[in-house]
Amino acid sequence: MTAFLISSDIYRTTHYGGKHPLNIPRVGPTLDLIKAMSWYSDASFVNAPIAKPSLLEKFHSKDYINVLQEVDEKQKIDEYWSKKYNLGTPSNPVFKGMYKRPATSVGGAVVGAEYAFLYGRAFNLGGGLHHGLANRANGFCYLNDLVFAVLRFREFGIRRIAYVDLDAHFCDGVASAFSEDPDVMLVSVHESNRWPFQGKLDENYPDKNLFAPIIKGSKDVDLEALFKYVFFPALENFAPEALIIQAGADMLKDDPLSRLEITNSCLWTILSRLTLLAPKVLLTTGGGYNPWSVSRLWTGFWAIINDIDPPSGYTDEAKRLIKSLSWFRNEKVNSSLLSHLRDETVLSQIKDETLNLIKQMNFIHKSSIQMG
Repeated sequence: MTAFLISSDIYRTTHYGGKHPLNIPRVGPTLDLIKAMSWYSDASFVNAPIAKPSLLEKFHSKDYINVLQEVDEKQKIDEYWSKKYNLGTPSNPVFKGMYKRPATSVGGAVVGAEYAFLYGRAFNLGGGLHHGLANRANGFCYLNDLVFAVLRFREFGIRRIAYVDLDAHFCDGVASAFSEDPDVMLVSVHESNRWPFQGKLDENYPDKNLFAPIIKGSKDVDLEALFKYVFFPALENFAPEALIIQAGADMLKDDPLSRLEITNSCLWTILSRLTLLAPKVLLTTGGGYNPWSVSRLWTGFWAIINDIDPPSGYTDEAKRLIKSLSWFRNEKVNSSLLSHLRDETVLSQIKDETLNLIKQMNFIHKSSIQMG
């Protein structure tokens, strides 16, 4: 393995509870699947530490961190603190580990940035909390590890940083921190008219904030065109010294929390190209609410950043593992997820809405983009 994998058992031992969308196996099965595909080495694995409050206070407010720790310890919250910090809600419930788990994501991001700086590539398996805000929980995210990844790169003297978000939901927490920072390019493609209802076209800033809301039903050809004609040229022109990629899995066609129809094969191809755009690359996980599609995607991402082309099929051990997964939903699992690691590519026509979006983004970002 040429990249470093950062993760922790805390993602197996802590759970959001009930029927929360994140109360499914994700990180654990991904790590198991990586091993089952023979893509794991002890030498490349790093245990993610739990970030200390003194570190977290570089972005999050001290009062919020104190309350988050106290609620985790006592497992209860009063109405005042619940409303102030958006805790104890259906989206951000009280559960055992609600402080230590996201603090581990932050610790993994900081360590991941260090290893990416020193060795070129790292994967924070368990990070990607892109909705977390400075002074409250937001969208399943109690903290924001991605902000700390940027800050750690800065501490190493890296100035120009590109952030690319592949999640179906807009990265409002990261944008709140860096949308006005001239040395951070923010790139996000996400489903339009979906929570948090931000990242709209009129929120673009020339050659700096590239936000592309795509309509429901968008397929590989739509995403590929956006990257070919908008994102890749802009990123190449920006010439980042470091690249952070939030690799949410909820764009995938089998995910229950989006209405997009992207394949893992498409996202693997995009990641392959992205890894060539900067000498330092930190990959994180993100959203994703189908344990089969999530673990398949992230396993392939680990292969990609190690210059391995993910095959179509599983090993026998990997097939047994993927068939052993379960979730609380009534929907039956797509049988193709059980039989193949790689999604089948389906040919389709690019949508008129995508062509119009590309045209508008080219106009906004015309100094860094030229239509091919």
